[in-house]
Amino acid sequence: MILVVGGTGRLGNQVVRALRDQGKEVRALVRKGSEYFWLNDTGTNYFFGDLRDPQSMHRALRDCETVISSASVRVEKTDNNHKTIADGHAALWEAAKARGVKKAIFVSCSAAPNGGDIAAFSSKRAIEEAVQASGIPWTVFRPGLFAGNFADLLRRTEYNGSVFLPGKTDAMVSPVHARDVADIVAAAVDSDEGLNEAIDLAGPEAMTVEAAWKIACEEAGLPGNFWSMPPGTLKLAAMAVRPLIRRWANHFEAISVHFGQAQATDGVAAAARFGVELTPYRDAVKAAWLARHPGEDPVAREEKVVHRQFVATIYEPGTIKFDDLPEGPPPRQD
Repeated sequence: MILVVGGTGRLGNQVVRALRDQGKEVRALVRKGSEYFWLNDTGTNYFFGDLRDPQSMHRALRDCETVISSASVRVEKTDNNHKTIADGHAALWEAAKARGVKKAIFVSCSAAPNGGDIAAFSSKRAIEEAVQASGIPWTVFRPGLFAGNFADLLRRTEYNGSVFLPGKTDAMVSPVHARDVADIVAAAVDSDEGLNEAIDLAGPEAMTVEAAWKIACEEAGLPGNFWSMPPGTLKLAAMAVRPLIRRWANHFEAISVHFGQAQATDGVAAAARFGVELTPYRDAVKAAWLARHPGEDPVAREEKVVHRQFVATIYEPGTIKFDDLPEGPPPRQD
């Protein structure tokens, strides 16, 4: 059994699907009331727990040989922030060691080693250090910018006509397809390749942020209008709002590094170690653009969704199998 932490996230979702495509037994850790229902079609098992609850970590790892985590937080909240995520992972690795887990895989990011004191990166460094010190055989993957990040910007352009490109538009990046990263993570489960290593991942082509943006716009048939500001100016803006809105200041600083940090990784060579052929950027960004989340479709939401207000307190602690899941409450009428 493989426990996936962060399986309801955009990358974690792909990790779950890659593992299930290989026929592996997967248990997804999900928080009560989270949108885990988009994984229903994978046939994965569920465990209702939380990184912030160490006891639930111990229970979730029952009979697991491997634990994979891609859990992170994009915009912080008071009770769910970079510190709670780091502390939760420390408890996760400790529980994994106690349960006799044979391998731990953590999906970090390329900026973690040299991201300075920016919370999004210092927390990932702490998680990396904790898994390396856990005594469990480990692998850390550090993907760079995702092609899906540019698809997100396309959606903003679709509504606003233009978009803000953070970081330096002339920075060289190699955007990678999220599914490629997921396939690499899945391949690492049964392989000794990359054991006790931190491995940088990237896409097959290097280009500037501006060039990547223009290609994305071509694929989506949208205008390539954008505006930007130097990283130094963006950092000053983040510092200015920090006393009032710390979570957004952290977010702005993080994305400026993601989009502005040069990535010199040979993505093809890293992927080849795990038998994965990388998707060309143009194809990857097109796929990310077309892969709209079902939640954006109101019909899909009513037909497939167990609504947010449905809290799964009816279950005994333990795993919930796909076939045992209720259909959920009737569709909302308001």
